[in-house]
Amino acid sequence: MSPVGPTVAVVHAYSRVNRGDGLLVDLTLERLARAGVGVGSCVVCALDPASFADLPRTVGVGTAGRAADRDAVAAAGRGVAVAAGAVHPALARTAAARALADAEAFVAVGGGYLRTGSRVNAVGTALNHLPQLLAVTRSGRPSLYLPQSVGPLEGPVGRVVARSLGRVGSLHVRDDRSVATLDGMVAVTRTPDLAVLDLAERLVDRAQDGGGGPTLLIGRALPGADRFGERLLDLAGRLGDVSWAVQAEGSTAKSDRTFYAALGVPVAGRTADLLERREWGAVVSVRLHGALEALLAGVPAIHLGYERKSWGAYEDLGLAGYVHPARSFAPEAVAAQVAALRADPEPYWAALARRRPALVERSEALDADVAATLARAG
Repeated sequence: MSPVGPTVAVVHAYSRVNRGDGLLVDLTLERLARAGVGVGSCVVCALDPASFADLPRTVGVGTAGRAADRDAVAAAGRGVAVAAGAVHPALARTAAARALADAEAFVAVGGGYLRTGSRVNAVGTALNHLPQLLAVTRSGRPSLYLPQSVGPLEGPVGRVVARSLGRVGSLHVRDDRSVATLDGMVAVTRTPDLAVLDLAERLVDRAQDGGGGPTLLIGRALPGADRFGERLLDLAGRLGDVSWAVQAEGSTAKSDRTFYAALGVPVAGRTADLLERREWGAVVSVRLHGALEALLAGVPAIHLGYERKSWGAYEDLGLAGYVHPARSFAPEAVAAQVAALRADPEPYWAALARRRPALVERSEALDADVAATLARAG
């Protein structure tokens, strides 16, 4: 495909092994296409570039792992190269550094997390994301960060992130906690998650199901959550006819299949494949984008949230009553909601329909901001 529009570096991408992360890259590229920038004009900077082999141009930045190993050392070296290239193009000695030095504009993938509230988060941000952020802000070129989650920003890494975000051309955040974190430091626009906006646009004229069918469960490992697995099994027992779907496969440690094996439950298949069967009365998903995929398939979804993005998304959708804290949810309460949805899903869809016009308006405003940012490039 021949390039169209300015050369855009799409930064902070992760990996396609998690279906939600891959979806957010696709939605970012769709936003750029709507502004007249084809995928041939984009270079995607990703922690796992090999997983985006379907795209015409990707470069590796950072590392998809978190261990303090050889990969982390290599990631640190790539980060130094990226930062050096941002200071002076002649110092851009890696593919990623050259791509960022040559870009005419920068757009950050929606759905990212920039946070330094723990040692692990601080190290991950310093290795994987801070070099990209510095390259963006030191370039002096147009930049826009699609809806992110930001904070907490603690310690020296956090302070650098906060200062750098203040130099991003346009920063969108997808939850109220991020707005509060940056209040008084950085100007932000509160915008729903890209997948929420996509759902609002695509929901028109889609058949909406639910009522009477079995329940699809989308789980995931949740470290540090006491009795989480027990609660899920309790919920499954109360629901009766359930199937377990895989949303993320990745490395063994992060794979939903590994989690299900530890629980001792059978895997029915991948989420996308199972939703195509359109036989489900309801979905209960621990993964946000699994829940949103269910809604796009016309199946009402209850979400067991574990990050702030969960509450932000479901509040934006008008479905705040259908998100529960994954670490402490009451299986009997969730089971009762599933039973109600299977009996009569209409109130659920009506609540979502009431929110749709406002979400479409927010989506159009985001498109205008993307177009205005790219118009300044070149």
